[in-house]
Amino acid sequence: MIRRRDAYDRDPAGFAAQWGGAEAGLRGRILAAREALPRVAVPDAAYERAAQLCMALGTDGLRGELTLIRAARALAALEGSAAVGDAELRRVAPPALRHRLRRNPLDEAVAGTRVERAIAELFGP
Repeated sequence: MIRRRDAYDRDPAGFAAQWGGAEAGLRGRILAAREALPRVAVPDAAYERAAQLCMALGTDGLRGELTLIRAARALAALEGSAAVGDAELRRVAPPALRHRLRRNPLDEAVAGTRVERAIAELFGP
């Protein structure tokens, strides 16, 4: 990230020329995902898995489940999937849930490690 920012600072026009194609491609994918998002199904099994994962982690309230489902649906739309499945839940769980964990001062496990461990226990290796 630092290298890219430095490249931009030194030559904004050259940077735009170098990265413009990739940016346009990503923009197209995002616009297509926005269009597809309302049609991405969330099966009952995905809701159950999200709830099981949040219960295993001890997250407070329903926000963890809601965030997890919304993020998984967005990922499915971005990747062109018709429905949310375990693959999407696994990929979005760490960033969606890491900051929602209760802190135990005696627990030395890092939040990310706890999420990864719970994912492995629920979904398998």
